[in-house]
Amino acid sequence: MDFPTQRATDRRAAVPGGTDLYDMRDHLTPRRLTLAMWDQAFVLRHGPGGSFADFDRVLDETVERGYNTVRLDPMPQWIDLAQPGKVLAWPDPKMPLMPWGWNTAVEGPVGAWMIEFMEKLLARPFLNYTLSAWWFCNVPPALHCQGPTVLRLPRNHEEGAEMWITLLREWNRRFGFERLVYLDLANEVPYFLPGFLERLQAATGAGWGVAAFSPAQCDFIAQELNGALRLLRREFPELRYTCSIHGDLRWLDVPVEFDCLDVHFYADADPRWGDRTRFAEHMGELFTADSWHADFSRRCNVTRDAIAPMLRARQRHKVAQFAAWAQQRGAPLTTSESWASWYCFDAPDLDWGWLLEWASWSVEDAIDHKMWGWTPHNYVQPQFRNWQDVKWHQKLTQRFLQS
Repeated sequence: MDFPTQRATDRRAAVPGGTDLYDMRDHLTPRRLTLAMWDQAFVLRHGPGGSFADFDRVLDETVERGYNTVRLDPMPQWIDLAQPGKVLAWPDPKMPLMPWGWNTAVEGPVGAWMIEFMEKLLARPFLNYTLSAWWFCNVPPALHCQGPTVLRLPRNHEEGAEMWITLLREWNRRFGFERLVYLDLANEVPYFLPGFLERLQAATGAGWGVAAFSPAQCDFIAQELNGALRLLRREFPELRYTCSIHGDLRWLDVPVEFDCLDVHFYADADPRWGDRTRFAEHMGELFTADSWHADFSRRCNVTRDAIAPMLRARQRHKVAQFAAWAQQRGAPLTTSESWASWYCFDAPDLDWGWLLEWASWSVEDAIDHKMWGWTPHNYVQPQFRNWQDVKWHQKLTQRFLQS
């Protein structure tokens, strides 16, 4: 697949800073979101020995660490909650260094597991959740090309919205929508819904890699996403909707109608980091080889020593522009994945020190720019060693929740 690589981009015109003192967050519940991205892992790592084997333990630990919102993929392409006992099977993906999702064979009544999980989550008043779809549909060259037979293969985002509507009807019947903070139609547009990049190229004559979107590209993207969101709003007006996106400033030229923003800001958007660490050169072996780990860690650390203030300043400026856009569009800004490297793993030669330092300063940046939701990194899952450092998480989550 085309990996969801951040791009160093600008937009055609700067977003002027606003002077409106109105704060949307004062009228939202919760007023602050501390987010943990759990993708498919919350059920596909539920088997014996898996990091989510004990739902009660993991949910209690989540509350203990101060996270009040978890991001879940209910897999509308695979899961029919009207038939929760149906046994589904995923083969071993042969990706031993896959940090999230699943990295072993999985077989079981995953719909029933999801129901059990949601009942336990809703029994804990502190916890909220968002729903997001990664749209793995067994279609090459996607990262996960093998899994159960899909219920339907969405050809565009409107068909994806129709699949969401089917799932949400059963979801509402079983759980209601209490504490569902927002729904993310598609993770990190344009990378995950099958065929979107190809259709964009065919319709506009230009791919995603251009320096600035043309008017035709802006129109195509807006019409595609707004049409899908319109279907959802008409069917379930009580919910909030978005599409998660990268911190790519070209989005600020696209008139999308999101109710809130889930923007993913990462270091590889800055070529000064990418060139020094050579991260992009390892895309093909991220999940299967560790021979690059030691050199990558060394390069990350010397890059931090040389230009950390510069990297932070540039990222802060980008957050500021999205924060201004959020105010203009009436869509409070969150992030459920962000800040340093979007790939890391608990491995002997991968040093997390620089990444955790970046995570620590990110909470101040989020507070400064009045973000509604924040996460320290995209490794807030119980299989990571950092999860065991309870005080580290509590220090950051409490700082944000009390801001």
